[in-house]
Amino acid sequence: MAVSDDPPPEQATIPVTSVKKKKKKSGKSTASRGPTALPKNRGTGFEEYFADPPLTPHEAAEEKESIYTPTVSFEERIQSCIQRFRARRRLHQSHVIYFNEYLFLGGIDCTNNPFAGVDPKELKELTPAERRDATATDAVHRSAEADERFYAGDLTHWSVDFTGVAAGFFSASLPSMTDSQEEEMALGIQVVQNFLRYVYHHDVCPEYKDDVCEALRLCDLVKDEWPVYEKLRHMLPGYFHTAATQLFAPPDPSDWSFSRLPHPKGFDAKAVFYTACALLGEADALQSSTQGGPKVVSQSDCTLEVVRVELPSADLVQRFKTLQINNQVFRQTPMGKAFFKPATIEEGSVDPVVTEPATESETWLYFDQDVLAVMKPGTKMALRIVELDTGIRFVSNIPDVFPSYYVFLPQILMKYYKAARPNDRPAPSVHDPDVEEKQHAKEAREG
Repeated sequence: MAVSDDPPPEQATIPVTSVKKKKKKSGKSTASRGPTALPKNRGTGFEEYFADPPLTPHEAAEEKESIYTPTVSFEERIQSCIQRFRARRRLHQSHVIYFNEYLFLGGIDCTNNPFAGVDPKELKELTPAERRDATATDAVHRSAEADERFYAGDLTHWSVDFTGVAAGFFSASLPSMTDSQEEEMALGIQVVQNFLRYVYHHDVCPEYKDDVCEALRLCDLVKDEWPVYEKLRHMLPGYFHTAATQLFAPPDPSDWSFSRLPHPKGFDAKAVFYTACALLGEADALQSSTQGGPKVVSQSDCTLEVVRVELPSADLVQRFKTLQINNQVFRQTPMGKAFFKPATIEEGSVDPVVTEPATESETWLYFDQDVLAVMKPGTKMALRIVELDTGIRFVSNIPDVFPSYYVFLPQILMKYYKAARPNDRPAPSVHDPDVEEKQHAKEAREG
């Protein structure tokens, strides 16, 4: 194979004009978001150890003497606070959803944007602070002309309650929005806690300072109690009540009940119930079992609040651990007592559970030790209690369980409310049931 020794031909060069690539415009600049906007290199503002950078002397004086001065109404101060908080944090989509829902429960309109559709050139003539105020989506109304769903400056039907709004958000809205997923629940709590800290540190409303501090303590309480409450919900009612329900008050197959949850392999309802009675000193139940009993004498639906729990003594725990049936170890969970007082559970259910008024100022029930360990005082329950002729009472159904911080806010019922509008169309009747279809057909012909 021959290889050419000739030099390669010279390559022609073509001059190329360099073209500068246009930089992709980023989102809003820090300056356009206001004088106290959070720079990108500061993160989102929701980091665990985040701290707001100090204000300049001018910014501090402006907040103290102009924006948050006590001479300005609370409505104006809190509206400015919300707007500046949004500028001071990088709210991702999930943050925005939770924050808007929290504000809605507080009667704040998050849908108002009077500058929607306005030429942006007109907004450029405003200062960053004025532009932020003009394009804000949050509005704290101050007149009765506002939408009926929101606060309108009338303290007759509304009251400023930071703790109550936070409790209502954590009790109903947040679990519903997150499906009680741990990570999302923690994020929702963090958003509210971050906002309350902003309100506190910027001294937005000193007249409600104690309430803001209480709301911050509530956030810490919810972070600690909510995981425990979730454990309690999934552990109730416990093996003793499940066994008693199977023996004396089996549920209707068409009704959902805690007692229909899967049981441990080899679950023996009779052994669980009667061994517990023997170790707890319920001799009447054992004697009645030899005579065809016990029998159900009453059943009632009630709402109770946990006052205190009484864990089993060390001696009783040891007796449960050494329990044997037919010379074989029988594993039975030690049991203690939970003491309750009558309670009222407010909720917006269309078909609420009808409960009977309590006749005792305090009552108690047996519960497994594992259940008692996560049963916090203040927890409220809707229970169906069955009583036997031997005096033993057990729970056959638990429709609802609520944490100690549970608060029902009527505002939650206004979320999808639409004000009634006058309608000139005739309503259907027995004389003319098709009047609506005729009206639609007429409008279609005329349109």
